[in-house]
Amino acid sequence: MGPFVRLDRTAHRREDNRGWLEVLYESEAMVLKRSFSKKGVFRGLHVQRAPSPQTKVIRVVEGRIVDIIVDLDDPTRDLKTTTLIPADGWVRIDAQYAHGFYALEDTLFEYVCDGGYDEASEAAYSIADRLPALLGVETVILSDKDRAAPPLPAPGAE
Repeated sequence: MGPFVRLDRTAHRREDNRGWLEVLYESEAMVLKRSFSKKGVFRGLHVQRAPSPQTKVIRVVEGRIVDIIVDLDDPTRDLKTTTLIPADGWVRIDAQYAHGFYALEDTLFEYVCDGGYDEASEAAYSIADRLPALLGVETVILSDKDRAAPPLPAPGAE
């Protein structure tokens, strides 16, 4: 085996009314994903906690989003938001944060996650009812999975 090892893996794409998500590469050490979201799509809030916590590094390739995080270890559960565009480059989201984003326009987005995907460690929380007031938007397009997620626990609740 030489210094260059070809990783012959085919990307797996899932499409729905929101756009698509591709898993470009996955191993026990990392996951590389790319998604396309139509304007008005909200993906999140998602987190992968112990025993398989997952830190993400994200970037907007094309488009514009409002990125939303909440520190699940912070008793206030305050939602933090920032607008991201391609010029902002890569942004790190530590493992204690539930993360989601709202597509302000059609958006191509990339994720690099440390550690592999572990369904048993994944959690999702809904903030869909808060998005219109939080972001000043009328349209919120969700997946069935995100629509069915329990609401984000109130401060002090688990």
